[in-house]
Amino acid sequence: MTDHLEFYGYLVGSFADADLLRLTDEQAAVAGLTERKRAAFAKVLEQGRDVLLSPTFDWERIAQHANRDFEDEAETRAWVIRMMDLLEGALKKL
Repeated sequence: MTDHLEFYGYLVGSFADADLLRLTDEQAAVAGLTERKRAAFAKVLEQGRDVLLSPTFDWERIAQHANRDFEDEAETRAWVIRMMDLLEGALKKL
């Protein structure tokens, strides 16, 4: 079992203070992505997809790490899917 450290670190590093930087979530999802960091972001994507498939989807932990006020699991899941889709698309464009 993995702790998905890269994924949760990504949430903290990319989203927790994004509003202070005046970044939308869509901008924050791919901010800092470069060819040099491709492997690290690919690991985040892999772990993010794994979290989505987990039978124990810890939406409150995700909300805490991303500093977001989600109403429930469904809203959190939809947000994570959208962020991972954006990241995957940006990785394919590199």
